Amino acid sequence: MTLLPALQTAFPNFSAARLFTLIVLFFWGVICIHLLDTLWLYWRDGYIHWGETRIVFNRTRMSFQVNMITGFLLAELLARGLLHQRFLRLSTPVLITILFSNLVCTALVDTRWGTIGLVGSLFSSFVLLTMHHMRRSKVILMGGTLVLLIGASAMLGYASWKTDPRWQTLESDAIAGWNAPLNSFCYNKPDGIVPINSLGLPMDHSNGCRASFFHRGWAIVAEHPAGMGPRKEAFNYILRRDLQTDKITVPHSHYGLIEFGLQNGIAGIAGWLILLVGCWYIGWRQFRHGNTMAGMFLLLFTVGFFSRTLVDHNLKDHYLEQYMMLTGLLIGICSLKPRNEKQSPS
Repeated sequence: MTLLPALQTAFPNFSAARLFTLIVLFFWGVICIHLLDTLWLYWRDGYIHWGETRIVFNRTRMSFQVNMITGFLLAELLARGLLHQRFLRLSTPVLITILFSNLVCTALVDTRWGTIGLVGSLFSSFVLLTMHHMRRSKVILMGGTLVLLIGASAMLGYASWKTDPRWQTLESDAIAGWNAPLNSFCYNKPDGIVPINSLGLPMDHSNGCRASFFHRGWAIVAEHPAGMGPRKEAFNYILRRDLQTDKITVPHSHYGLIEFGLQNGIAGIAGWLILLVGCWYIGWRQFRHGNTMAGMFLLLFTVGFFSRTLVDHNLKDHYLEQYMMLTGLLIGICSLKPRNEKQSPS
C-alpha cells in the first residue's frame, strides 16, 4: 500500500499506471518463457508437449499466472472499447498480442479450471463495464460485444471439451468419488483401489477424487471448527493423525478455502471473507466514483482470486503473496489522488 507513494517521492513522474504496467509485463515474462520453451521442445521432439511445463512447478501454477494477467488485459481492452478509457501504458496491438499468447498458453497447459476462469473474466469485465456505462445509444455496441464474448467462450469451451476427455465422464466420476473410501487411490495413489463409476469404467482421478476431497474436507472442518493452526499440508496431517496411518499420500484437499478452514477454523474463514468483502467494497466504490480502472482491477482480482480458492489450493505460498501484494498496491492506487496522469481516452 505504501509502495507507490514511496516511489513517487523519489520519482515524481512515476505514475501508478506505469508501475502497474511494469508489474504486468514482468508477470507475463513467465508465460513468454513457457511459450518459447514449448517451441524449443517441439523443434527438438517433433510434437507438442500438451499439459506440460518446465518453467513452474505444475500446470496449476502456470494457469494461475495466465489467468491473473489475462483478467487485467481483458478488462483493459473492454474499457478501451466501451468506455474509451485506458490505464496500462501499452498500445492496443501489444495488448492483443499478449492476450493471444495467454490464450495459446492456456490451451497448451490444458487446465479445465483455468479455461473456466478465463470465461469468467470475460463476462465479469463485460458486466461491470455495462453497469458503468449503459446508455440507449450503446445498446448495439453492447449487444455486439456480448455476442463476441459468447462466441469466444463457446470456442474455448469446445476446445476444452475436445482436448480434455475428463469432461465426458465428469458426472458419473463425481458420483462414484463422493463417498470414495480412504483406501482408494484418492488417498493412497500408489496402492489404493480404483472405484468404478456408473458407466462401468475406472473412475478418473481428477473428477472423482476432487468430489471426495470436497465432501471429506468440509466434514473435517465441521469436526474441527477451531482449526489446527498453520500447516501447509493440513488435510494430509489430519487424516494421518486421526486414522493413525502413514498410508495417506494425498498432500492436500485441492481446495484453498477448505485448507484455510482446516488451519484457521470457521472463525478464520469468516475473517478472510470479511477481508475480501472489504477489498471488494473499496474496488466497487472507486469503480463507481471516478477511479474506474483501478477500482475495476481490484474488483475483478478479488472476485477472481476468491473463485479460484473454491476449486484450487491457492491460499498458500506465492499465490497468496502475489494476491496480497497486488491487492495492497491497487488499494494504495485507489487511496491516492491521480498524480501526473489521467485515465486517458484511447
